[in-house]
Amino acid sequence: MSGPRLGRRYAAAVEAEPRDRDAPPPGPTALLRRESRSLVQRLRLWTPARYAAAAPPWGSRADLVAHLVQACADAAADSEAVPRRRVPRLDSDLALADQLAVTSDDLVRAGPGDDLARAVTAHLLLHRLELLGEDVPASLAAGLGVPDVAAAGRDACMGC
Repeated sequence: MSGPRLGRRYAAAVEAEPRDRDAPPPGPTALLRRESRSLVQRLRLWTPARYAAAAPPWGSRADLVAHLVQACADAAADSEAVPRRRVPRLDSDLALADQLAVTSDDLVRAGPGDDLARAVTAHLLLHRLELLGEDVPASLAAGLGVPDVAAAGRDACMGC
């Protein structure tokens, strides 16, 4: 089996997205918003058992999502030039999707520069691949302006 794996839901959502053919392609911040919302929608369907599944080297999938939550919160704090704060881990892993929704939305509202938005989006997509097993479509990589999204995501993750 060659070529990227692409979940049917994800492919349908990307294809169904209305866009004026004359409009410029979405910028890095718009892509960050879209991709974080897409991941949040998928995570909201997960059960506690799914969050508890192993995700080496992070521990569990819940630990990996908590890592993404903290990374978005840190990037938002950096964009706003305020001190970073630790995001509390709540009793239920089911709250992680909502925490990711809030922290990624805070980041988008902070108006990150294009480079930071690209880095955080690549980071999110790297871990989306680990969580869901879906490769990044070439069109999304091109829209981000990142030839190797996985490598850019690893670079961004090293800074965490």
